[in-house]
Amino acid sequence: MHATDLHLEPNEASDLCRVFTPDVLARHGWDRAFVTVLDEATAEDALALLVHEAGVPLDEGWSARRVLTDAGVNAGRTEDAEACAARDGYVYLLGSQFGKKAGPLAAKRSWIARVDEQALADGGRPALEVVRFRFGLHRAINDVLADVDLLPVGRLGQEAYVEATIARGRLKAKSWDGTVRPADHPINIEAAEFRDNGNLLLGLRYPVTADGHPLLVELENVTELFEDPYAVPRCGNVWILGDVGSVEAPAGLRGLDTHGGDRFDAVIGDLDASGKSATVLADHPEGARADSEHVRFELSSDAGGVVGSKVIHHFGDVRRVEGIAVDQDGHAHYVIDEEGHVALRTLVFD
Repeated sequence: MHATDLHLEPNEASDLCRVFTPDVLARHGWDRAFVTVLDEATAEDALALLVHEAGVPLDEGWSARRVLTDAGVNAGRTEDAEACAARDGYVYLLGSQFGKKAGPLAAKRSWIARVDEQALADGGRPALEVVRFRFGLHRAINDVLADVDLLPVGRLGQEAYVEATIARGRLKAKSWDGTVRPADHPINIEAAEFRDNGNLLLGLRYPVTADGHPLLVELENVTELFEDPYAVPRCGNVWILGDVGSVEAPAGLRGLDTHGGDRFDAVIGDLDASGKSATVLADHPEGARADSEHVRFELSSDAGGVVGSKVIHHFGDVRRVEGIAVDQDGHAHYVIDEEGHVALRTLVFD
């Protein structure tokens, strides 16, 4: 396992996705390039490009650079980028839809954005299209999870995330008042990747099933959200990784990657970071126990359900594994938050 310090500020990287065609890589003297997002920044300041110099061993030749974008009227109106994915010439970023560790849920974290992929390689300050959900995706996900037996929210989470958000919407007469409802679960998205059918597969860190298994939900109308200002998020299939996590150590999704064919690599791990006064862990201390693992699974064409997975790598004592991308040679790259810095680790397979 090779480790590279990325020297990124702020040092809170999340998710990882491959970018650029072979000809674009060659033109810049690279053989690999990934995007990650920095979750302490606004969406327009959250992108970072990680590139590898062509012909150099994988334990050398990496560099990281911030890519600032122009969000126009939405500048400063978003926060907490947690997931990224690329498709059809665009790189997509997604807010967590969640809140701070002590709540409430935050409308500033309820968004999706996209930027032209080619523009990320060309320099300058490319335009960032932003769609602000105002809890619309929270609503859509809660609706499709209504028939799933979920880990209960817990008293503190109910008060801090659900009731406090509802009260704030009413008190301030927010446009989204009524979108968050008393029976809802807070939604924390930390992974995203596209299926072959064009749906965006959302990996939830929280909630999980009552048996502690991770959940994935398909967002069906990504393109429509950017083309129609009146469009609302529409979710469909719900998938459960039935052999990941348990009642004693529930596990959520941290990162997703695919090379197509509805075959996915994923990073799974705990429900929240311990030692940071997380409300989720105050209600569910067992949510801190799951180790980080790289697993692989495949979705069928059926309408959701339980799927099995295969463990590819166990990270041992390393817990803050935030994203995964598997390159053209089958080597797995992970972005990891470590104390005081962000690391890219590469697992080279023979």
